[in-house]
Amino acid sequence: MTDALRRLLARAELENAGPITAQETARWPTGAVDHFVAVGFLRPTTPATSIRYDGCDHDCVIEPEIMTHAVTGEQFGVHRCMQGECGLVRIPLDDLRQWKFELLGAARAAAHAIDASGQVVEDVPGRLVALGPIVNGDICRDIFLARGLAWSDAGSALADARRLKASAAPLVLVLADLPESSIWPGCKPAVAALLDITSLDRSGLKIDLGPVVARPTKPHLDAMESEWLTVTEAAKRMLAEDVIDDLDLKRAKPRVSTAATRGQLRDNGKTGADRRIESGSLAKWMLELRKANLAEDIEVVALKRRRQPFR
Repeated sequence: MTDALRRLLARAELENAGPITAQETARWPTGAVDHFVAVGFLRPTTPATSIRYDGCDHDCVIEPEIMTHAVTGEQFGVHRCMQGECGLVRIPLDDLRQWKFELLGAARAAAHAIDASGQVVEDVPGRLVALGPIVNGDICRDIFLARGLAWSDAGSALADARRLKASAAPLVLVLADLPESSIWPGCKPAVAALLDITSLDRSGLKIDLGPVVARPTKPHLDAMESEWLTVTEAAKRMLAEDVIDDLDLKRAKPRVSTAATRGQLRDNGKTGADRRIESGSLAKWMLELRKANLAEDIEVVALKRRRQPFR
C-alpha cells in the first residue's frame, strides 16, 4: 500500500490535474481507494459525464446516457458507437466514479501519525495546513503540510501564510516535489517530502520525522518564539493579569486545564503534570476573557440603572 500512496502523493502534486478517475484507480492495488478514503487522503466527488472507452479501436471519448433497467431497477450508462462495430455499449456506473485529493484530510492523518499537539488548521486554503507542534528531544518544531509549492503560483499562494510567518521553528512537509527557495515569504523553513518518509499499511499511516526534524530552519523576522508553561505557571500568569475577580490559584488551575481540553488553549496534547500551555494562546484567551467580563460588567451596570426609580 505504501507504493500506491507514494504514487498518489506524486499525482496530487501535478499542477492543474483533474479528478482521479475509476479508470486510473483500476490499476491500483485491490482496496487501495477505499483505504485512502478511510485514511482521509481521498474524497468521492461528482461522477464523470464522459469516459474514454478503451473497448474500441478508435479509443473514443463517450458520454453515456444513464438508463434504469425496467425490471431490476439497476442503473447503467448506455452509448451507441458510431465509429466502429461496437454497437450498443453498456458502461457500469462504477466506471464513472471520481475522487478528489483532500489536503486537509491528509493533514489530519499526518498530524495523528506524528502525534502533533493542538488543532489542524488551514493556513492557506488548499495549499498549506498547520499540523501543530511536536517535541523531539530538545527540539520543538511547528509542522506544516503543503501542496503545490513547485507550481507557478506558489510564491503568491504563500504570501498570506500567517501561521508559517509566525512560527519560530517551522518544518514544511511537501507531498512530493521540493520547492525553489525563492518562494518563501521572508523565511526559509526546513523542508522534506512526505513521499520519502511515509508508509501506509492496514494499521495506519506512519511518518518517520527522525531524519528531518533537526534540519536547520530560518523563521520569518516577525516570528515569535513559543513559550510553553505548566498549568500552574499559566494559572499564576492568569492571576497576575487579574483576568477574573476573586480567583485564587486552586480555582485558576482547573480553569486553565478545562480551557485546554476544550481547545481554547494550545497545549502539547498531554494531561496532568505533563501538560504544557503555549503562552501566545494563553494571552489571547485571557484577552477574550477580559472582553467578556467587561461586556458583562457593562450589562450589569445598565441593568441597575434601568431598575432605579424615576426621579
